[in-house]
This record gives sequence, C-alpha cells and structure tokens, in this order.
Amino acid sequence: MAVLQLCEPGALDIRRPLPGRAAVPQRVLSVAASQELGRIAVATSAPWFPGMGELLVLEPRTGRPPLRLPLSRGTYGAVVRDLVFSQDGATLTASLGGADEQHVASLAHWSLDGPVELWRRSASRSGCTTDGDAGHVRLAVSRDGGTVAGCDQNSHNVIAIAAASGRQLFSGEEGAHAAAPIGGTGAITVDAEGARLAFRLSRDREPAPDGGVAVLDLADGSHTTYPTGMGWCCGLAFCPDGGELAVIGMSAGTVVATVLDLAEGPGRRGPWTELGELPWEARQQCVRPVWSANGPRVAVRSGDTVTVWDLAEARPLHSVAGMGRDTSWNLTPDGRALITANPEGLQAHFLG
Repeated sequence: MAVLQLCEPGALDIRRPLPGRAAVPQRVLSVAASQELGRIAVATSAPWFPGMGELLVLEPRTGRPPLRLPLSRGTYGAVVRDLVFSQDGATLTASLGGADEQHVASLAHWSLDGPVELWRRSASRSGCTTDGDAGHVRLAVSRDGGTVAGCDQNSHNVIAIAAASGRQLFSGEEGAHAAAPIGGTGAITVDAEGARLAFRLSRDREPAPDGGVAVLDLADGSHTTYPTGMGWCCGLAFCPDGGELAVIGMSAGTVVATVLDLAEGPGRRGPWTELGELPWEARQQCVRPVWSANGPRVAVRSGDTVTVWDLAEARPLHSVAGMGRDTSWNLTPDGRALITANPEGLQAHFLG
C-alpha cells in the first residue's frame, strides 16, 4: 500500500504567537481533500488556546507554503469542526463552533481563487448540549459544488445553502415546517445535483422511530422517511445517479451498513453488513462515506485504528493505527485515498 507524505515537517505549525507554548498544534480538528489531492484543508487547534488554531490550505504538488485563511471576526477566535471542498477544490466550506470562544454554530464559505470569503452565516440558535459542549454543524456538499448543507448537532436544525450566493434554500426551523420543525442527528449528505438531502430524521428533537432516514426534496420541502433499524446514523452517501443511498450506523455496539434502493419506497429495510464492534467512545462518531466509480467506501475508527471498508464487497481495504484524539482523517472524493492528519503532518494512503 503506497503512502505519500503531503507536507514538510513543521508546515502545520501555528504562526500566531502562543504565550509560553510551542508552535506545534495540539490537535488536528478536521481534514478534507479535493479530487486527486489538488488541495488539502487542515484545521488545527492551539495548545491551551483553541480559538487561536488555524485553517490551512495546502497544494502538495506545487510545494508552496500553506495558505492560511482568516477565521476570527471580533474579539474571540473561531474553532473549525468540519470541512468540505467542492470536488474540483475551487471552494471550501467550514463548520465553526463548539467551544467557549464560539457558542453559535455557523458556516463560512471561501472561493480559493483569491482567496475571498464569499459568505458566513449562523446555522442555529445559541445554546449548549447536555454534556456542556457547544454544538457544531456536520457538512455536506453536492458533487457540482452548488449546494452546501449542514446538520447542527446542537439544535438538530437542517439547512441547505446556495454555495455561490449564500442564499438559504431550506431550513427545517422555518417556513412550512416552523410549527413542527424537521431536524436531523448525526450525518447528512447531498445528491450529485444538489436537489435532495438525506439525514437521520428527528421531530421536536426526538429521533424518528426505527432509525428513520429522511430523503428531502429541496424544490418543495417534502420528504420520505426510510426505516433502517439502526440506533445511530453515522454516515450517508448517495450513489452517483441518486437512485440508492448508503447508510452506515450503529446497532448494539456494532457498526453496520446497508444500501437503500430509493425507488422501492420506504416499506422494507435492506440487509445489514456488519463492519465490526466499536468501543463505547466511538459509538456516536460521524463519518463521511463516498460513492464513486469504485462503489461506496467509508473510513471508521475503532479504538485508535481507522479502517477503510469497501461496502459493495463488505471487506476492509486498509487500516491505519495510532489515530488518537489529536488526529483526523477523511477519504478523497473518488474514494481512492485515505488522508490522515496529525500535528506533525499529513499522509495519503492510496487504496486502489
């Protein structure tokens, strides 16, 4: 299995002065890659000062120093919790929030030709979750890059935004759904054309029964709920033509996967593929599966090991050990490489 170092040692060091602290980041909070590794985005956290972390964009083929995107507005810093590129790497969206420095979950969207920040907007009301941590938004983007969606883990609000203009296309808390808001927990995805969203449905902050996953039409706000039987939905991906939906979730401590045929309607659940048992601390992780010409693939953490699974063949492709709390990982859009990131650097593990 070929492994490629994507940056030089020290490339991720924090450039802002840190009082009495080394420049090496404490954690990598999120990592994302564009098609064919044209661009890699990395969000870091500073030792003892989370809001002084940075958001970097690297272009491994050019050898240029990382581009550092401005995050802060006003007195407090911003903490990046999730990242998505458009497939061509021309734009980048970040989920901000989840720390004392920034309670309100929000989204920021950049064009990297410049670069220039195109828009920034709140995704939910202010508030804290039951364990005292501020919420943050899980992100998804359509294959054409035209639609960005978010699922706020605090308020459970689901939103969709036109990437070019920042115009809101849908909010589960507004319009026809204001009396009975449509929300989501866990993962979210957008189809290739940006016409539909899929997410684990919740109403009035209560999950839909039988692990129901909603497929929502952005044109009119209508949705169909498909039962999965899973206790927690951690990953979703439409197939390229939008006719099927891969669902990864948890059941009794085991990570499982299934593929829903959306044309069949919501009457039946598909069979599960068991991917392995998980320790308790990993049972509500969120993952970002991809579905390309190679079929559906997903990278799941169990303990300190991340394993990439081929869901069509129900087999593991590659595992990387030593992935602790200070690390992050993601698949490339074509599913052919796993990107792993820690405070010392970045690696690409090519899967074939």
